[in-house]
Amino acid sequence: MNDWNYQPPRPSDLGDHDVPLDGEELSGCAVALLVTGGIAAYTTPTLVRALRRRGATVRVFCSSESLRYVSEEALAWASVDSVVTHLGPDAEHLSDSSPFKVYLVAPASYNTIGKVASGIADTVVTATLASALGRLERGNARILMAPTMHGSMHNGILVDNCRRLSAMGVRIIPPRDAYGKHNLPREDVLVDEVIGSLG
Repeated sequence: MNDWNYQPPRPSDLGDHDVPLDGEELSGCAVALLVTGGIAAYTTPTLVRALRRRGATVRVFCSSESLRYVSEEALAWASVDSVVTHLGPDAEHLSDSSPFKVYLVAPASYNTIGKVASGIADTVVTATLASALGRLERGNARILMAPTMHGSMHNGILVDNCRRLSAMGVRIIPPRDAYGKHNLPREDVLVDEVIGSLG
């Protein structure tokens, strides 16, 4: 049975990239979303729009591995901004001209967690986080990481690295436990974590 009446959609004042606001808790807040290599990366365009619905402006930084699971074009459309995929002459990873209040790493891969905990800054994501850690130490930013990985990768090294980052002030967002994996939490949980980090 077909219940569509074949009418055009109702007119809207929203533009193609606009999102209806669900709240203003993140109004004036610049969020850097750092996307690393993991299948959960495919959900990040809707996460960007969920953050924008609460008033945030979002700039996306992607590792090369993450772009195997989500397209740069989808993230640029969702954020209404270009996606940073490499270190370039504009030094976007330093964000001096427009500093971020919150850095959200979602998904945060085992590899990225280990590199950041060890002080390695050899990609656009890890270099951005090296700068973010400096801002965190000065009280000028917050860093949140949402680990995602297969349960077999949960080992003592991961735990030590997460504890080390936590001791530095990084918020490790508990993963959603399902099907033997550390899964990315729902978008509303991640958005609430960003809001809570500013309190």
